[in-house]
Amino acid sequence: MTTAPRTRRRSDGSPSARTLLLTVLGEYVGYAGADRVWSAAVVDALRACGVEETAARRAITRLTHEGWLTTEPAGRFTRLVMTPRLVRLLASWTARLRRAMEETPWDGTWQQLLMRVPATARTERAAVEEQLAFQGFGTLGQGVWIAADAGGIGALRELVEELGLGAHAMWLTCRTESVPGGGAGSAADRALAAQAWDLGAVRPLHADFLARYGGARAEGDEEAFVLRTRLVHAWRLTFDKDPRLPGVLLPPDWLGHEAAELFVRTWLDCHEAADRWWARLDRDPRPTAAQRTA
Repeated sequence: MTTAPRTRRRSDGSPSARTLLLTVLGEYVGYAGADRVWSAAVVDALRACGVEETAARRAITRLTHEGWLTTEPAGRFTRLVMTPRLVRLLASWTARLRRAMEETPWDGTWQQLLMRVPATARTERAAVEEQLAFQGFGTLGQGVWIAADAGGIGALRELVEELGLGAHAMWLTCRTESVPGGGAGSAADRALAAQAWDLGAVRPLHADFLARYGGARAEGDEEAFVLRTRLVHAWRLTFDKDPRLPGVLLPPDWLGHEAAELFVRTWLDCHEAADRWWARLDRDPRPTAAQRTA
């Protein structure tokens, strides 16, 4: 069964070693199209982000024991290999991040999932519901979920089938009934959105993001790496609450637009320097032939 690894925060509110490990793997390994990385590079990357070596190695061990990573010996060094399900999970996170950087396209058609599962499948249902929220779905109760963003449908269908819940799920599209000429974003659509999501609870997330990264700058490649890693991590955590609704369904003073612009601007400012620092970390640590014979 595939469920997402837990991504808890520490008691002081900062990301856990486990959470930062997943962010590093997604942002610098999976995003580059790779599926393996030197273990030492990951440990050094987490150390730069304030994670002690013992905590970093413990996080690696836990993900390995849970089947998200495997190890590949190379002499006295070790590569971490992401399993196919972790590759798929991180790819879905990256796709969600990209969609969150742009206005959600919408023509008034809602995506709808009807899902009634037996009591014996509570764990599987919880896993699907977690990913539904992450992909921008809101619940109307009684196993009914809706979304304006259709971008996550493929990943969700795959998860539902993988967990053996395909027979209990029905995917539909629908439109609200409104007055002629009302168009997408009518009063009925806005009322439906208000029923499925608590946008008031989302606003503080964007306000916090703006406060934390509004003036963030990096001096040097290592600082750029740390900034980009923490920036992506913080931005991803908003997906659990923010459905990324189309602008016509949002309040005119919605902070999510400003937060998205800040994310894009800051990421572009630091990504090249961060990549340079990561490339130095992820070099092959094995001695060359000349070094072995010296």
